[in-house]
Amino acid sequence: MTQQNSRHIVYLDILRVLATFAVIFIHITADGLVQPMWQYNWYVAVVGDSLVRWAVPVFVMISGALFLNPDKEISYKTILTKKVPRLLIAYISWWLIYALAIILVWHFIKNDPIQTDWIMPHYHLWFLPMLMGVYLLIPVLRKIAANDKLLRIVLSIWLFYLVVNFVFYNEINEIMPLYVINILIGYSGYFLLGYYISTAEIQKWLKFVVYFMGLLGAVMTIGGSIEMSMYNGCFSDIYISYLSVNVMAMSLAVFVFIKENIKEVKPRTSRFIDHIRHDLFGIYLVHPMWLMIVNKNIFRDLCNHVISLPIICILTFVLSLYTVKLIRKIPFVRRIVE
Repeated sequence: MTQQNSRHIVYLDILRVLATFAVIFIHITADGLVQPMWQYNWYVAVVGDSLVRWAVPVFVMISGALFLNPDKEISYKTILTKKVPRLLIAYISWWLIYALAIILVWHFIKNDPIQTDWIMPHYHLWFLPMLMGVYLLIPVLRKIAANDKLLRIVLSIWLFYLVVNFVFYNEINEIMPLYVINILIGYSGYFLLGYYISTAEIQKWLKFVVYFMGLLGAVMTIGGSIEMSMYNGCFSDIYISYLSVNVMAMSLAVFVFIKENIKEVKPRTSRFIDHIRHDLFGIYLVHPMWLMIVNKNIFRDLCNHVISLPIICILTFVLSLYTVKLIRKIPFVRRIVE
């Protein structure tokens, strides 16, 4: 299956699959980040989490590559009546599902008192309102993307904005209205960047620069997280922020590498992608439910965490995949994973 004769763009499908695995891995390693610092398993969690921080930005870049394509007609009516409602249904449905599941486990099974934070949206659902906000800006973003000079200028300003955001990370996160604006601007930039890279002809020397910056970003993410944690006495999330310049460099490098090197896939890989393509969104929504079960010390400590964490990631992916396939067979309910 090649990029030219496929109904889908091969490298974008590969990126979506890789990013789905990476998001699951981020949520697996999160437990390790709050363990006692300076122990071996803490370092494994920091390194593992840092190396896959490109996952969420790459998801947004993929959306930008698809939705800003001038060959694809997307009206504001379509955004308001199809795209946003789809995300809103998933957001509300899974908010309720996770809240009920947590209350059931902790209150009725463990007999603990109900806490108000249990009925807040589950940690991974933040992605949906963010994406809804970016979707509402698509008409504006398409006008920017249609003008190559303007697109370059906006991306340059966005890059400068990321630098400022990184320098004043704590101050921005303490001011909620500014934090919301920061999220919207930051991810709109990734949306534009995904389209730009998907259409750009990247010269060999520039690929080298992008890959070098990506590796440097990975080193900064790992080293910065460890150094800042040591300075603060607890884990610091400044360097693993999706809107940090180092994570942006990693995300760009991953996107460019897959785009430039995946021109076709073997039939077996093609069949695998076809088998899971329509379930990836559902896997994102479902996987924390399975992590409540399989991401426990009894599984994590079966062997070295370098081995056990990837195994938990694969197991969670498979369990989530077939949970989604089961849900998709149920009329009406299937809408919450589509």
